[in-house]
Amino acid sequence: MSRERFGKTIWEPAAGDGAIAKVCEKAGYDVVASDLNDYGYMDALTNVDFLLEPERAADHLITNPPYKLAQEFIQKAIDLGCTKHAWLLRLAFLEGSKRYWGLFAGNPPARIYVFSHRLTMIRGDHDESWYGSGKMAFAWFVWDSACRGDDPQLFWVPEK
Repeated sequence: MSRERFGKTIWEPAAGDGAIAKVCEKAGYDVVASDLNDYGYMDALTNVDFLLEPERAADHLITNPPYKLAQEFIQKAIDLGCTKHAWLLRLAFLEGSKRYWGLFAGNPPARIYVFSHRLTMIRGDHDESWYGSGKMAFAWFVWDSACRGDDPQLFWVPEK
């Protein structure tokens, strides 16, 4: 939140337990939180399938989508006309010729913020021991319509 500025309202379409929505709210943004399932975040609209939404809830979007649907989520945000969207994804999302030709070649991100340290990401339906160390390389991928056609800029997020 300290590196990017967003419009007054942010859509969090995979709100889960509200972790990202709460950070956005704390930073002073209004948040429209939704999710297909109810993970206990009381402010989230549930039974909302982002991939079936006919209209965007806000121009700007921030989320950690289900990884297996990440490319579809990003394409949906583009198709809905979201002007700025940020995605917390594994760094490995950059890999693959199918993804390159299906997404990046025509719609590259504007900025990529790579965490200099590995993060532990634990799903709410598994306990920590299921993951072992759970350490994975993650980055924020930011699409910004103000930067269309530019080569992505790469930044590091240092460990504090």
